[in-house]
Amino acid sequence: MQLAARIQVYLDRQRIPYALIPHEPTQTLGEAAAATHIDPQRMARAVLLQDDKGLLLAILPATYLIDFRALHEQFGRSFKPATQEQVSAIFSDCEHGSVPPLAEPYGLKAIIDEQFAGTGPIHFEAGYHHCLVRIPSEVFHTLHCDSKRVRIARPLSVLESRDPRDFMLPGELHKQHPLTDLRPLDDIRQRIEQIDRLPTMPEMGNRLLRLHNDPHATIEDLTDIIQVDPSLTAQIIRYARSSFFGYRGRIETLPHAVTRVLGFETVMNMALGLAASRTFRNPADGPLGLQAFWKHAAYSAALAQALATAIGPRLPLKPGVAYLAGLLHNFGYLLAGHLFRPEFFLLNRVVAANPQVPVALIERRVLGIGHTEIGALLMAFWDMPKAVILSCREHHNENYAGEMSEYVHLIQCVDHLLRAHNIGEGNDSEPPVAILTALGLDLDKARHITERLLESNDALEAMAHQLAA
Repeated sequence: MQLAARIQVYLDRQRIPYALIPHEPTQTLGEAAAATHIDPQRMARAVLLQDDKGLLLAILPATYLIDFRALHEQFGRSFKPATQEQVSAIFSDCEHGSVPPLAEPYGLKAIIDEQFAGTGPIHFEAGYHHCLVRIPSEVFHTLHCDSKRVRIARPLSVLESRDPRDFMLPGELHKQHPLTDLRPLDDIRQRIEQIDRLPTMPEMGNRLLRLHNDPHATIEDLTDIIQVDPSLTAQIIRYARSSFFGYRGRIETLPHAVTRVLGFETVMNMALGLAASRTFRNPADGPLGLQAFWKHAAYSAALAQALATAIGPRLPLKPGVAYLAGLLHNFGYLLAGHLFRPEFFLLNRVVAANPQVPVALIERRVLGIGHTEIGALLMAFWDMPKAVILSCREHHNENYAGEMSEYVHLIQCVDHLLRAHNIGEGNDSEPPVAILTALGLDLDKARHITERLLESNDALEAMAHQLAA
């Protein structure tokens, strides 16, 4: 199928001339434009907005972002992007994430950005990520003859190549700044302070946490919980089969993975982290999207475990806890996307447009708070091990010298080592000497472990892909 059912009925009834342009499935309109060699400025995208008065479909060029300040000035209404649940309910005949820029078939009102100009054809997704629709510009505008045309968007170029000093004023978020126009008017920190109900841990996670705190827990207790979830079981077995561990026998069952390769503690913490991961569904693409997030998380967890094993008894590091800290240390990004969808969308765009600026500076400007703070807040709320909470909160603080500092330094070292292989954000790919010294870790040995891990990455890539799906 190439058109959503309601779109096809709508176009056919009105005898609208259109052409279909199939292509390989893509994640974004930008990727679709590249795959079909179409100017992205001739691509239309739609965003479902909401406020206390109802829903509205905003239609704008694919290379533009909504200007929420302009929306407020035009309509006197404080719009926000609709929740994913609302989008799925309205566009129930469309694939996840594909919102057609046609309002009438879905019983919606629309506004169109006036910057759609010219006489060339307009292209858009009509419910599926593997096909574009092309219709003449005059026909597209005729279909929206009852929709108000106003300037509601600004080009992505407003985010590109900004001076890093633009992001270094976290105490002046109330002042006028180019980025403040591109987000809803609410004060983000005030909203965070008013949070009274964080997302709850999934039930399997709660069962694993109880087992984690039980000194008499057995391997049978652990496998009984995990085997209820075939997907989680398969991920753990696949990980145990990785050539990185060098086990030459056959791993056919979960008990084999626990007793012969990974060990009770690692499997416990691995299962706990993977169970917790199922709480959120954020955008897939971009430097902070699910694909990049879970690739970095999967590699961070495995490398933290491997380095902790290599360090050995010199420090009180448990490889299983190191795995969990590596997997979850950036979890604040997932929570930010869950709590603040419009702001997270903007944050993802700004980070992509400004790779030379540290993410910590950008998120302070866009969100008003860091992923380290809200990630630690959630980990504490979920009663995660203290090493995980502190790794979430302090992994960007290279001067940290408090309790559990060995785990914080380990995660900092992991982040640096992976950056050298373009995994994760940031430019500094060599761990500071002070961190290596604190860990008693030789840089050449750490690099060798990292390279070995990357050479046997099939299990990690599969895990990251499944978690992001």
